[in-house]
Amino acid sequence: MSVYGPQPCTKKYFSRKAIEMKKLSLLLLLLLVAVALIACDSSLNSGNETTASTTDSTSETTEVTTETTTESMTEAGSCGGEIIMTDTTEAETAETTEAETTDSAEINVISIAEALELCGDVGNVTTERYYIRGIILSVDNATYGQMTIQDATGTISVYGTYSEDGKITYGEMENKPYKGDEVLLYCILQNYNGTKEVKNARLISFVSNQDKIDDSAYTAMSIADARDADKGAKVKVSGVVAKIAYANGMKPCGVILVDESGSIYVYSADLAQRVSEGNKITVLASKTYWILDKEMEAAQKWGYEGCCQLEDATLLANDNAKNEFSKNSVTDITVKELLELPVDGDNITSSIYKVNALVSKQQNPGFVNYYFYDIDGKTGSYAYTQCNGADFAWLDEFDGKICTVYITPLNAKSTSGSCYYRLSPVAVIDEGYTFDTKNAPDYALTYHAIPQFTVTEFAADPAMELISSVSSELLGFENVTLSYSSNNEAVKIVTEDGKTVLHCNGEGEATVTVTATFNGVTATDTVVIKSTAAKQMDSLTVEEAILASVGETVTVRGIVGTSVINQAGGFYLIGENEVIAVKLNSADDIKTIKIGDEIVITGTRDRYIKSGKTMHGQTCITGATVDANYYGDNGYVADKLAEEITPEAFYDLDENIDLTTKVYRITATASVTTSQYATNVYLTGSDSNKSVSLYSGNKDQYAWMAQFDGKTVTVDIAACNWNSKDFYRGCVLAVYVDGELVALNEYNFG
Repeated sequence: MSVYGPQPCTKKYFSRKAIEMKKLSLLLLLLLVAVALIACDSSLNSGNETTASTTDSTSETTEVTTETTTESMTEAGSCGGEIIMTDTTEAETAETTEAETTDSAEINVISIAEALELCGDVGNVTTERYYIRGIILSVDNATYGQMTIQDATGTISVYGTYSEDGKITYGEMENKPYKGDEVLLYCILQNYNGTKEVKNARLISFVSNQDKIDDSAYTAMSIADARDADKGAKVKVSGVVAKIAYANGMKPCGVILVDESGSIYVYSADLAQRVSEGNKITVLASKTYWILDKEMEAAQKWGYEGCCQLEDATLLANDNAKNEFSKNSVTDITVKELLELPVDGDNITSSIYKVNALVSKQQNPGFVNYYFYDIDGKTGSYAYTQCNGADFAWLDEFDGKICTVYITPLNAKSTSGSCYYRLSPVAVIDEGYTFDTKNAPDYALTYHAIPQFTVTEFAADPAMELISSVSSELLGFENVTLSYSSNNEAVKIVTEDGKTVLHCNGEGEATVTVTATFNGVTATDTVVIKSTAAKQMDSLTVEEAILASVGETVTVRGIVGTSVINQAGGFYLIGENEVIAVKLNSADDIKTIKIGDEIVITGTRDRYIKSGKTMHGQTCITGATVDANYYGDNGYVADKLAEEITPEAFYDLDENIDLTTKVYRITATASVTTSQYATNVYLTGSDSNKSVSLYSGNKDQYAWMAQFDGKTVTVDIAACNWNSKDFYRGCVLAVYVDGELVALNEYNFG
């Protein structure tokens, strides 16, 4: 007894051609017998008597054949399930069964082991078709019928399943096999890039084993208990399908399942394509935590254990009804609060939350992003899609509206610089949201006043300008006034040139009270600020850090420069003569510093270069933390280091020499084009064959350069080579027009 039910007994299968030949032979035989009888009876009886005798004989033969057919089908079903012939009319089914009861040559069904052998070497495709039989382990693509099958000799992947005549895809079939069913396929075999597989399989018949699923190894429990179950636990859960998830190509790949106790994601293409939203189903599955393979190391760094989900799922029951999913376990929260929940805390993935959110559609070349923002219109994230946004087209009617949204942090994306939740909407309701302006003071404190204190301990005077008023066009109010007071002279809040400024002098701890007022309504909140003595730390200069050995831990002092593009939390640390690219251990830490701050960092002296490459690559400091911030009104200082060269000279820079610590200044014509996934920027001088290209990873990173398209600009630019190319690309630090500084690269600073 296997997990897929009893193994079917050996059955005889016949090709359609053989069946037709047998049918024709049988008819010819009957005709010859009839002719012989007529000839014989003509010498003894009249013509009318002969006709009556012939009719009786034919009827008797048909009756016997029908009985044999019924007996044959009953026997076959009892040993392995119901035999289903695919894409065959009712009359053809009767004829096929009749043929099975006669003596005829059987088709040759090969084992999977034999099929794998016939696949041959890489690139081989058989010219002959073969019959192969196996149990379906999984249906990986419910549209085209990509599946994995198994017999006693092994497993093989099936790349596409069609009807017997090859005209109907698996997804279009009315009757089709699922996980656990036995299939008989007529197919080509191939070795595609080292993968031995079945190609263009014709489904001849299948044996349904859906009523023979063995659930004895599974423990029935609530979804909440399944969430708490150990990895690998075999669980039996029931719930309502709240949402179907889709993979690339709009292929169903899983469902959000909900009961009174909670919700969980069930990853199964086979199950997802067999159910509809609102169905109440029972599922057998294994508990797991999923993380993308390439993100494993980063996830471990952030303490993220993965998406809480079920896999290897088998559909046990389905009421095929339309039910509302339970809201009993849904938590009311704000988008801001949801995104601030730690990824290393309680695992909230695939749990459902109720939020008020601004739905925003952003059309891009070739894809659409849907964002869910809090009521401030800024704090939020995008919907996780594998279909370029096509799976969320149903959100279009809510674009630009603040709605009630049932949403789940389906998983978290992990990188070396950050780990953050990716959201997936389950349901959206437009309830005509209106904001009560009596809550404007509380809103101003929660979303603006308190969040500005990203740093609450200062070892030097930050001279920090504070927000003095808050307005919101989205929520319909203007000028909530903010005032501040401190209970300790070490932390002073004063008005300078019409601005509210926080100063720290001396040592002490102060409670700063923030008061928000609007139309006579007042709200207050507090934040504790510490003013400490300046930290005296031994540190290297930027130039000394550049000379340090790769792998050495270095503590370095310098001035914060502009963003390092395509490196989360990346910036240039500026020295007296050179610069070095820095990647913070946590990308969010960049919010604690600004361009022009004098800081001390500690990190690992690093060099980015792919194995086997001989060019220099990229000099940098990685895993950095900010040890001290001395602030200072330094501004942008890299301009003092820039060496003027032509675009052609930059193009010809020797990639075998470390030039990633230099700043150059070139004057060129900017060309900015945006495609589906990238904004491509080229800086061209007198030789169009030697344009300087800027390094980037997505279309947003240099979107701010679009204003300079077609214009002659002067740029401060650093040579970079993060991906081991045989040439240097550029990272723009600053842009000048007619000698005036007009833009700094502040992308990573938000």
